[in-house]
Amino acid sequence: MQINKDNDVIIIGSGMGGMSTGALLANSGFKVLILEAAALPGGCSSSYYRRGLTFESGATTLIGFDENQPLWKLEQETGIRIPREEISPSMSVWIEGEQATRYKDRDEWIKEAGRVFGNPTAQKAFWEKAFQVADTVWDVSLKNPSFPPQSISDWGQLFTSNHPKDAYVLPYAFKSMREIMQRFNVDTPRFRRFVDEQLMITAQSKSEDTPFIFGAAGITYTNYSNYYVPGGLIEMINTIRDFIHKKGGALYTRERVTDVSFSNGWYTLETQRGKSSIRNKYQAPIVVSNIPVWNMGEITRGTMSQYFVNESKKYDKAWGAISVGIATTDTYTDSMSLHHQIHLGEEHVPYTNSESIFVSMSQKGDTQRAPNGFRTLNVSCHASPEYWFNLQGEYDVAKQEVEDYIVRTLQSKLPGFAASNIETIHTATPITWQNWVYRKKGRVGGIPQSMARSLLNWTPNQTPFTGLYLVGDTTYPGQGIPGVTLSGINVYWRILKNHK
Repeated sequence: MQINKDNDVIIIGSGMGGMSTGALLANSGFKVLILEAAALPGGCSSSYYRRGLTFESGATTLIGFDENQPLWKLEQETGIRIPREEISPSMSVWIEGEQATRYKDRDEWIKEAGRVFGNPTAQKAFWEKAFQVADTVWDVSLKNPSFPPQSISDWGQLFTSNHPKDAYVLPYAFKSMREIMQRFNVDTPRFRRFVDEQLMITAQSKSEDTPFIFGAAGITYTNYSNYYVPGGLIEMINTIRDFIHKKGGALYTRERVTDVSFSNGWYTLETQRGKSSIRNKYQAPIVVSNIPVWNMGEITRGTMSQYFVNESKKYDKAWGAISVGIATTDTYTDSMSLHHQIHLGEEHVPYTNSESIFVSMSQKGDTQRAPNGFRTLNVSCHASPEYWFNLQGEYDVAKQEVEDYIVRTLQSKLPGFAASNIETIHTATPITWQNWVYRKKGRVGGIPQSMARSLLNWTPNQTPFTGLYLVGDTTYPGQGIPGVTLSGINVYWRILKNHK
């Protein structure tokens, strides 16, 4: 078996974290090779094709292009221009049949929050604090690529890069979103339910367990610029892939890394080509893993494997997802939001603990995703991977019950859906996600935020092994396209510091 040694850096996985790292490194002169197990690049930040239609990997929004946000930084550094169109409003939230419109304009949203939840004076004070903290978090995050610090020089960089006036946000790392809601006298059952379900999208946990320093950014993301990518998020990934190719790099799909070893300053990666018996080997002095920390123990050896097994034990609980892709005739109004969160009241989605569903729709007229007169919808909710992996003989019945429940919910609560004809529908469970994007137990969305975990207690992007780095939603700062892009920026900084 011939070994390919013609690379400076090999990246395992082509999620947005790995793609961001790859683009930045390629732009700085590194020869980059990205190895992706799936048939299409992008991981959870991508799209897929079925019956001539394009569906997103899951219901999702796209932010991070405003000044001092990660995708803005990526474009500034590389000159890449990701194709996108701004959408407004960002989202509609349906609570007990009432629509709360998540306006981008902050004053307009504060007025809407007062209308829907009452107590407008307290709502205004609460949201102004959330905006203040969120703005500072975005600004500070880009200034601190050494976070979490791993050395004395990292600590020094933190002290020299930050302004003392920004230190006011640090106590909010130790205060939950629920505590701040109580402080501002907005912690009513109705508003708490709204905040909890919004945080489940962004932080994977609810108000009582989400630190306000993260929660503030999580609940205000609709008040920044939100975008739609014509043709689906796969076009964002393809744009970055093409940039890497122009810079001399490469991305191989259906190339699953099955073994990583280290000897004499070189990492050797063995891969399996699709489902065939073909095996390839690649070598490089630097490896960046864009796969979850839970997967790393299975493809490494010795002390490396033990390190990742121990790290994984810190995060024994994480969410999987139910995702339903639906194509319907276009019976929706021109002014309808593209993103909808539907609260389920006292119900929950069968075989899950989800009390809401999240819907993302293709844009009217986007013929790259659906023919004229049709729309594609992606519907997602949280689900326990452990539960679905233990269903055994009841799996097909449970999967159908979930699909039927979601269709009934959309018919009764999503305007225009009841009048449409369903042309195609398919449902994915955590088992599907494991088989599709190779994430262990189908865990997607990263590690839930937790009051029990300090800012410093994250799996660091720099491992104890020279030249081996981590990127993606199981390292700091966690989930979401902006979050994993920031992790890519941070790893790029580490590699420049340590290897250039």
